[in-house]
Amino acid sequence: MSCQLNVFADFHDITTVRNFLFPELKSEPPDANENLENEGWDEDWGSWEEEEIPENRETPELDDKHQWLQECVFSLSPANDIVAIAHNDKCALLSQRFNNEGSNSGMETKFKTVWKGSLQQEEGEQIMAVMCLPLASQKRSMQGGPDWTCVIVGFSTGYIRFYTETGTLLLSQLLHSEPVQRLKCRTYEPPRYLGDTEQHEELLILFKRALVTIDGFSLFQSLRACRNQVARATASGSESVLQPPPLAYKKWALQEQEKILDLCSCGVKTPNPFDHMKTAAMLGGASATIRSTPPAAGLFITSGVGPYMGLFYAVEGSTQPILSDVAYAVAHKLKSAIMSAASGWLGFGSKHKEEEKQKPKIETATPLPLRFGLPDKRRQGDSIYLSPNNSYVATTDSFGRVILVDVERGTAVRMWKGYRDAQLGWVQVKEDTHHGNRDDKERIAQFLIIYAPRRGILEVWTAASGPRVAAFNVPKHCRLISPGHGMMGLNNVTCKGVKCKMFQCAVIEPSGVVKSLDIPFHLALSDKNSKRARDLHLLKKLKQLLKESRDESVELQSAVIQLLQDTRISHVTQQGVERVLSTKYVSSQFMQQVLESCSTHITNRGQDSQDIHSKLLVGFCQTQMDLLQMYDQITQDCTQSAAPHPGITEILMENLHISNPESTHIMNQMNTDSAQSDTECVDKRVRFDIPNIFHPSDFLSCFQFQPHVSAQESTRHRLITVSDSISLDKKVGLGKFLFSQCTMQEGSTDTLCNVIQNCNISPTLLVDLLVLYWLSSEQRTLQMIPNLHRILKVLVSITDKSNVLAKSTDCALWWKKLRYSCSHSTNIRPAYILALVCRSLCVEVIENRSKGKDPDADTEASEEMSSERRESCSQDTEDWSLLVKQLEDILSLKNLLSHGRVDHIAEVSVSKILEGGRGSISEAVAYLIADMELHPGDLYATSMMDSTEKMEIGTDPEHTTQSAAVRKLQVDLVQLQKKLPHSLENDVLLCNCCWENSIIWFKDLDKVHHLGFAMEYLKLVTNAILRHGVASMLWHRFVMKKFQALAQLMEKVGKVPKDRLCRKEVGIGESFMPDFAGYMLDLIQVLREANCEMNEVPVFNIEPVWQMVRGPSSLVEQAVEQKMTNYGLLTHHYNLAVIMCAVLTFGMKSAKILSLFDSKFLSRIITCAVSTTDSFQTSPTSISKKNAAATKWPTRVLELAKEFGLDLDFFKRQHVIELYSGGHDKKAEEVLLTVNDREFMGSQLLLLAGRRVAHYLLESHKMEGVELLSNVSPALTTWLRSLQEPGHLRQPVADVPSIAMLIHHVANYLPEGTPEYELAISLVDLVQSMS
Repeated sequence: MSCQLNVFADFHDITTVRNFLFPELKSEPPDANENLENEGWDEDWGSWEEEEIPENRETPELDDKHQWLQECVFSLSPANDIVAIAHNDKCALLSQRFNNEGSNSGMETKFKTVWKGSLQQEEGEQIMAVMCLPLASQKRSMQGGPDWTCVIVGFSTGYIRFYTETGTLLLSQLLHSEPVQRLKCRTYEPPRYLGDTEQHEELLILFKRALVTIDGFSLFQSLRACRNQVARATASGSESVLQPPPLAYKKWALQEQEKILDLCSCGVKTPNPFDHMKTAAMLGGASATIRSTPPAAGLFITSGVGPYMGLFYAVEGSTQPILSDVAYAVAHKLKSAIMSAASGWLGFGSKHKEEEKQKPKIETATPLPLRFGLPDKRRQGDSIYLSPNNSYVATTDSFGRVILVDVERGTAVRMWKGYRDAQLGWVQVKEDTHHGNRDDKERIAQFLIIYAPRRGILEVWTAASGPRVAAFNVPKHCRLISPGHGMMGLNNVTCKGVKCKMFQCAVIEPSGVVKSLDIPFHLALSDKNSKRARDLHLLKKLKQLLKESRDESVELQSAVIQLLQDTRISHVTQQGVERVLSTKYVSSQFMQQVLESCSTHITNRGQDSQDIHSKLLVGFCQTQMDLLQMYDQITQDCTQSAAPHPGITEILMENLHISNPESTHIMNQMNTDSAQSDTECVDKRVRFDIPNIFHPSDFLSCFQFQPHVSAQESTRHRLITVSDSISLDKKVGLGKFLFSQCTMQEGSTDTLCNVIQNCNISPTLLVDLLVLYWLSSEQRTLQMIPNLHRILKVLVSITDKSNVLAKSTDCALWWKKLRYSCSHSTNIRPAYILALVCRSLCVEVIENRSKGKDPDADTEASEEMSSERRESCSQDTEDWSLLVKQLEDILSLKNLLSHGRVDHIAEVSVSKILEGGRGSISEAVAYLIADMELHPGDLYATSMMDSTEKMEIGTDPEHTTQSAAVRKLQVDLVQLQKKLPHSLENDVLLCNCCWENSIIWFKDLDKVHHLGFAMEYLKLVTNAILRHGVASMLWHRFVMKKFQALAQLMEKVGKVPKDRLCRKEVGIGESFMPDFAGYMLDLIQVLREANCEMNEVPVFNIEPVWQMVRGPSSLVEQAVEQKMTNYGLLTHHYNLAVIMCAVLTFGMKSAKILSLFDSKFLSRIITCAVSTTDSFQTSPTSISKKNAAATKWPTRVLELAKEFGLDLDFFKRQHVIELYSGGHDKKAEEVLLTVNDREFMGSQLLLLAGRRVAHYLLESHKMEGVELLSNVSPALTTWLRSLQEPGHLRQPVADVPSIAMLIHHVANYLPEGTPEYELAISLVDLVQSMS
C-alpha cells in the first residue's frame, strides 16, 4: 500500500465564511481543477532527491482570491467536530452537521456555520490566536468522543477568553498586558514503555516576553463549572453569576532572547547523571554543589531571534503556582450593563471608573534564564513543531529552511532548503501486525510533513534521516493543520478505548475540502527500492486486477502468475495466492495452474527457497492443490450411479449382521416414526440455503492450513483442519458436499472411498463432517444403510487402530465420540440408523482383529490379549446396544410428542433425558397433554388401568366426543406406556399433568381453566401421600400468595374488587375470580381428604435402560418428601375459601371476609344460592349448573354453621322459606323433612301461605276474591289484606293445589288450640272453596 491523500471532511459553503471575514474580496467560487494528485507508484522509481515535481503556476488574480486562508487565524479540533476561523475582530465557528444533499456530494456531514460575529470587547482589540480544545466526558457511557469543545481565543490586549461551540462566553482572563502570540496545549498520552514519565496536561500561552502555563486539571474543572453555570442560568432565566474556581497557572519571564515568535513544551525531563553534573559545572563553576538526584525540569524550546532557537529549563518546585483573580469571568458584559444603568439612574460613578475597578491584578512573572540555544544572528525562527514522541522539533525560518533539531542533544541534525513560507506537521504510524504475530514492543515510525505553498507541493519525509517517501500536488494557499494536542481530561483509566485524535495532519484547500494523510508503516523501513514496498505494490496491482476482471481467461492467468512470480517476500506471495483462491469466478483448473507455477518458481530459486517461509509456502501450495484435486474428483463422481439395492430386510441382515426377527423389529420402529418424520421435514430455525455443489473458493475457505516444515508421513494428516471461523450451517454444507453419496439410495461410493483414502485430511475430521451432515436432517431411510456402512468402514480402516480398539475394559475413543454425537442429536431417526451401523462396524472390527492375530505367538499371551479384546468388544458393543434401545424409546416418545402443535413440540434426545432426571420422560408427555388442553377423559378411551385397581374417569358430556387425533394419541400413549411402564405410571403421569397445567396457568393467570384441569388430574391420583404432596407443592409454589393477596384485597374493599384492582394486586381479571376461588377451594379440600387417608409411601422405579439417568429429583420424588399438613389450619383455610368463593360467586357486598360472621351473613348466602335458580334458562347445561349451585351452597352453609357453633335449624328453616318464596315447592318439601322445630317452622310457613292466598284473591282473581272473602270471618279478611304488600315473595304466583299442600303442612306443624292453628284451619276452608 502506498501513501494516500484522502478526503477527510468538507465545508458546506466556505465562500460565505470568506465574505464575512474579508468583505473586500469578490464572492467567486474557487477553481475546482486545482486539486491534482499524482502518486507516481507505477512510473520509474528514480531518485527522489534530484527530481523535482513541477510547480503549480497561478495568476495574480487567483493569488489574491485565495490568499485569505493564509492571512486568517485557523484552528481545527482534533476530534474533527469544530472549526474556528478568525480575522481581525471577527470570528466564525463551524460544526459538523448532517449534509442535506445526501450521497450526491460524497460526504454525509459537512462543516456548517453555527455562529459568527465580532469578539471585540475593547477598542482596537484584535484576535491573535485561536484554539479548539475538546474536553473529555466524565460519564461512564461515553463512546470515545468528546463531551464538548472549548474555543480558546487570544487577543492583542492580552486577554484570554474561553467560549462554547455556539459562541457563548465562559471565562475571560487577563494574565499579561502584552498581545498573545501563540496558543499551545499538551494533553495526556499513555507512556510507551515502562519507566517513561507521565506528562501532565497544560495550556501554554505565549506573549512577547512572557509565558503562562495553566494546569490542565484546573482548567478542565473551571471550564466545566462555568459551562454548567451558564446552562443553569439559561434554563432558569436568572442573571445570578457564581464565582468560578480560580485557575492555577505559572508565569515565566523568558530572558536572554531578543525576540520570541513561537514556542513548544517538551514536558518534564530528568537528565542523566552526566548531563546533570555537566550543567551544574557550567552554571556554577568549579565550586558548584551537585545534588544527589538530578532535578526534574520542564523544557521549553522557543523560536525567534538572538538566538535563533532557545532552550529554557524550568526546574520543578522552583516557583509556586499563581491563583488567578477571576472576578469578571462569565458575566462581564451583563455586570457592566447593570452597573452602567445603575450609575445613570442614581447619578453616581462612571463607566470608566467601574471598568478600572473590574480589571484584575496582573501578577509578576518569574524570571527564567536561557540555558543554551542555537545562535544565528541573521536567521529568524518563524514557527516550531514538536514531534509526537518529543524527540525532535522542526522549525521554519526567514531563509526558507526547514531545520530538524534533536531535543535530547540540542543540536540540528538535518536541514531542508527551498521551502519558503513552509508549513509543517507530524504523523506517527504504528506497525501493522501480520498473521497474528504480536511482539512485546510495538514499533512506531514518525514522518515529517512539509507543505511548500509557493510550489503547491506536499511532501512526506522519514524522520530523522530517511528519504522522501511521498509527494503530492496540492493547490497553493492551502493551510496545513497539525494539532499537537488531543482530548483534555483523560487519565490512565479513561484513555482506554478513546480515540484522542481523528486525524494527525490535514490539508485545508481554498475550495473547502479537508484532506488527511494515510501513510503505511513500511515506508519507514528502508529506501524506495525496498523489497517489501515493491511486493506490497505488486500485491495491490494483483488485487485490482482480480477486482476489475469478471471472467477467467488465459491473459488473466498469465498476468496473475507473472505478478506472483515477481514478488520476493514469501508471506506477501502467500497473501496473493490466498486472494486468487478466494476469487469467486476462478475455476479449479485456474487455481491449480497458479499454485503449481508458484510452487515450481519458488523451488527453482535455489538458495532463496531454503528459508523457512519459502518452505512453508511450498507446503501451502501443495496442500491447496491436494484439496482442489479432491474437489474435482468429488464433483465428477456426482453423476455416477449404480444398480438398485435389494429389499430392506436383506439390507439389514447383510450390513448389520442381524437376524430376521431383529430386522423386522427395526423396520417396525422406523415405520412408527415414518408419519411423524414426514410432517417434520421443515427446520424451525432460520438458516441459509447451502448449494448442492460448493464453488472452489467456498470449498477452500472451509479449511485452514497448519504450517509444518517436516514432510513425514506421520504429520500428513495434521496439515489440514476445518476453519474455526465458518458457521455451523456451512459445516453442514461441507459435509453434504463431501458425503451426499450416503443419502443416495442407488448411488455408488467407490470413487468417494478412493478419495477418502488418498486425501490428506484426518479421518477423525472426515467422520465429524459425515456425522454432522447425517444428523442434520430427519430425511434418512433404511435404504441408505449400505452406502453409510461402506464409507464408515473405509474411515475406520484408515484410522489409527489404537483409537478404534481400546485395551482392557476401556471404551474406544472413536466409538465413544460417535455415541456422544448420536445421544446429543435431536433428529432421532438418523441417530438410530447411525447407531445400528456403528454397532455392526464395532463388532466387525473386533472380529477381524481376533482372526488376524499371530498364530505363532505364545498361547498364554494370545489368550490374554484375546480376552482383553473380548472385554473391550463387549464393553463397546454393550454401550452401542444400550444406546440403540434408548433411541428406540426416544423414537416412540417423539412419535407421541408429534401430536402437539408444531411450534410447541419439545426437542428430545438421549442426552436430554439422561440429564433431565428421573421424571424427564413423564414431564415431556405431561407438557404435551397440558399444551393440547386435554381433559383427563381424553387420555384413555374408557378407563385408566392400574396394577391394583380400576379407576373410572368421569364422563363429562363435553368430553365424550373424541376426534381422530385424540384417539391416535390414546393409542400411541398406550404403546409408550408398555415400553416405559415405570416412567409413565398412571399416578406419575397424572401428577405431572397437574403440575404442567399449573405452570401454564401461572405463566398466564387468565387461563384459569388450566388450573381447573390441574385439579381434575390431581383428584384422580390414587395414592393419598402422593396426592397430598403434589397438592402441598401446588399451594406453596403457585396458589398461596395469590390466595393471600385476594383475601387482603377483599377485606379492604368489602366486596368484589373491580377488574383494575384485581389485576394490580392479584394479577387475575375480575371475570376469572369466581372460578379461581372455586379451584382454590377444591385444592384445600383435596389436602383435607388426603390428610385423613392412610397409604403406604410409594416407591418409584425406572426402566433398566435408563438406570444411568442423572439430574434433579422428579416431581413425585419431591412430593412424597413433603411434610404433612395441620388439619385444623386446613379447616380454617377451607372456611375462609368458602366465604371468599361465596362473595365472588354471588357478588355480595358489605362483606368483611376476615371478620367474625353471624347468622345473617350465612343466610344471605342461602338466599343468593336459591335465587340463582329463579331465572328462566333455555340451556340445559346452564339449568343443571344452577341447580347444582343451589344444592351445593346451602350444604356448605350448614358446614360453616356447624364449625362456627350456630343453630343449624335456623338455616334449614331459612332454606325452606327461600325455596317456597321462589316457587320451588318440591325441593322445599325435601328440606322440610330435616327441620326439627316444627312449630316455629309452621308459623313461618303460615305467613308465606297467607301471602300466596292474598295474592291469589286480591291480585290475580279479584272478582272471585270479593265473593269468597265475603263468606269468611272479618278477622281472616283483615289478616289477608295486611299481607297484600308486594316484595315478600320472589314468585307469588302459585296454583291452588300448591297452596293447598302448603297449608296442609302448616296445619300439621302447628299445635292445636293456638290462634295460629285456628287461622290455618280457616285458610284450609278458604282454599277448599277456591278449588
